Amino acid sequence: MKNVLLAMTFAAISGYAYAQAPAQEPAKAAAQEPAKTADAAVIKVEKMITASSVENKEPVNETTSFDSAVGRVYTWAKVSTTQSPVKIKHVYYADDKKIVEIELDVAAENYRVWSYKSVWPGNWKVETTDENGTVLATVNFTVAGEADKAPKAGTQAPKTEAQAPKAEPPTQGK
Repeated sequence: MKNVLLAMTFAAISGYAYAQAPAQEPAKAAAQEPAKTADAAVIKVEKMITASSVENKEPVNETTSFDSAVGRVYTWAKVSTTQSPVKIKHVYYADDKKIVEIELDVAAENYRVWSYKSVWPGNWKVETTDENGTVLATVNFTVAGEADKAPKAGTQAPKTEAQAPKAEPPTQGK
């Protein structure tokens, strides 16, 4: 009986001491740890590239320079995480203007995901972010075309943001 009482007293004191330990400041904790989601999963982008298509879960014609005839560009990423499932985003920018965010599910600890976007001539950037908006990886690419040249007198100017193609649904796979 004494041993049980002693064990209960020890447990109560330990719990009290743990509860009294000072909490680490959130900003300090974030600076010491890698990017995490709300579930505290560590997410790492192992590889991120742009390509003209994805077949059998692998990028095809990997490049960072596209002709405007390509129509759409695929952003492919190999992602690892300590916990799954988690969500990431591909955030597309054209000439430093945010165009679209595409949410992607990472369903396993080692996973391949991709998204695609209809594109027009210009300088593009895609950021992979976690659910909190922390940038995990970035890839830049260009789309060449008539918009790269100054408009001639009497010709129509390049498409404006309002005339830009709408976002398309994401695609992804393991």
